Amino acid sequence: MFVVGESKRWFYPISAFFITAFALSTGLWTMFYPNIIKVFEIAPDKTAPVFLASLFTGLGSMIMGPPIAGFIFDKKGPKVPALLAGFGIILGMFILSTMLKQPTWAAARPLWYLGSFFVGFGGGLWGGTYTTTVARWFPDKIGTAMGLAVAGGGTGIIIMSPLAGYIIRSVGFSSTIFAVLGAMAFVMLVGVGFLFYGVPATDWKPKGWVPPVSKNTGLETVEKHFTLAEAVRDVRFWILYGGFLCSAFAFMLFAQNASMILVEGLTKGGLTSEEVVGNVVPTYLAFVAGVGFLGRFGWGWLMDKLGSPFKTLPLVYFSSGVMIWVFFMGYTSLTAVMISAAILYFAFGGEPTVHYAAVPAIFGRKHIGKIMTSLNAFSVGIGIAAGPYVGAAIKDYTGGYYWAIVLAVVLRMMATGFSLTGFFVTKKLDAAEKAEADAIRASSKAS
Repeated sequence: MFVVGESKRWFYPISAFFITAFALSTGLWTMFYPNIIKVFEIAPDKTAPVFLASLFTGLGSMIMGPPIAGFIFDKKGPKVPALLAGFGIILGMFILSTMLKQPTWAAARPLWYLGSFFVGFGGGLWGGTYTTTVARWFPDKIGTAMGLAVAGGGTGIIIMSPLAGYIIRSVGFSSTIFAVLGAMAFVMLVGVGFLFYGVPATDWKPKGWVPPVSKNTGLETVEKHFTLAEAVRDVRFWILYGGFLCSAFAFMLFAQNASMILVEGLTKGGLTSEEVVGNVVPTYLAFVAGVGFLGRFGWGWLMDKLGSPFKTLPLVYFSSGVMIWVFFMGYTSLTAVMISAAILYFAFGGEPTVHYAAVPAIFGRKHIGKIMTSLNAFSVGIGIAAGPYVGAAIKDYTGGYYWAIVLAVVLRMMATGFSLTGFFVTKKLDAAEKAEADAIRASSKAS
């Protein structure tokens, strides 16, 4: 086993981009839902249980996987959770392969949920590993480096959705697709993450880097390292929690129901459901993944320039909330869908970048494994687990996605409110810090 060191630290965000692109595949689940419904001949008003798989991927990917990875990371570094991630994903894909061999939906359903959980759990272990690794190596350019690293999560869909669509068209919705996805994930996670990943000391600084001067004190910024207990007692932890929960719930409600929303809208516009599922959905997923890639870079760069996550998050949340509504208003037209989706997913792209960068920016890097993964697990994790099912359940109950979309927009506006609260709280804390520094200087001059 090897460890890549300081002179090649950009290896970490670049490799994280590629590993995440090829290993984390739950973004394809929205493509699989219509195929599951078709294979097992599920009635149109009984589809919500299919989407319940998102509860299990969310349980694994955000609620269980990242905290476990974070605690292991803080004690052992990134190698062990990277190895466990590879085994978790390949086990889940094996279970999903057996699911498709079942004669009925009743027999397949528990395997669908169990396999989805293990795929999510493996992905969550990796998500809690690569983000904390990148944060340790980049105290100076956290937004840019994190933007590059997390871009793989969405950008992989550019490659994976056409690949999945090709496999489905060639051999049908069969175990082949899960075998291919599992093999790719295992090779990337173990062959790169396990073999080459390492981290510097918690107080490490890049050679030649001088922390910026604080605008409040006029002195070099000193990074404060919060413990998990200290972070939980800080009001900014709970402000982030509220924003993360609302935004993730709305995002996953929309994104994981996207294929069925497209079917609902575009069939009203004259396309057949087969055309939408077979042709439009794979193209749409690849397209929005590409736009999301640009968003991750763009918002990461902007956060580095603005200097605070609470200056960036309100822009991310508000713009995406508006565009969800614009998307739905034009969802009977393929042209309108693609134009509005481009703007929407550029805004969505900033979310994981700023979320992951916000935690070390506010609470420091020493205990980042525990703090980042705990905060994300019980905010983003709940949103990821519950959002898609709630959206599908509203659709089943009301006969359409209108009220689900309304809920998504309202939640994005609530997230905007949380982040604006964080902005004003931070402004108040900065003013107090400046007043304290001025008082110390005045006292020094008097003496």
